[in-house]
Amino acid sequence: MDMDWNMQMIGPVLLLVIFGLIVGLFIQAGFLLWGARIAGIENRSFGKALGATILGGIASAILSGLCSVVPVIGTVLGAIAGFFIAALIAMPIFNTTYGKALGATVLAWVLSIVVVGVITVLILVMVGGLAALSF
Repeated sequence: MDMDWNMQMIGPVLLLVIFGLIVGLFIQAGFLLWGARIAGIENRSFGKALGATILGGIASAILSGLCSVVPVIGTVLGAIAGFFIAALIAMPIFNTTYGKALGATVLAWVLSIVVVGVITVLILVMVGGLAALSF
């Protein structure tokens, strides 16, 4: 491969990564807003959910990184503690109780997994149906 071609690809790839991260933040904020609605948080808005997603994500990443120094158990504890720290950050942003903030945080995580799972199953069914038609 030519080195110039590799250098020319760095810019577009970085732009795609940054775009993907920004889109991911907006999607995760939508799930947090959905979780906040189910948890019964009254003062919810997409802007608050976006702020809580960004700040909670940064704090969770730092805490998880510090905990993951300890093999296996540290990674598990870091992931669990990430929910608690994200809820602590969401609590003043949404002006709600810790229980509701924790509920919204956990619901956002669960809802995102469920939605991604359903979309994956639908794609697999469609691909399977198309494969069956080709025979």
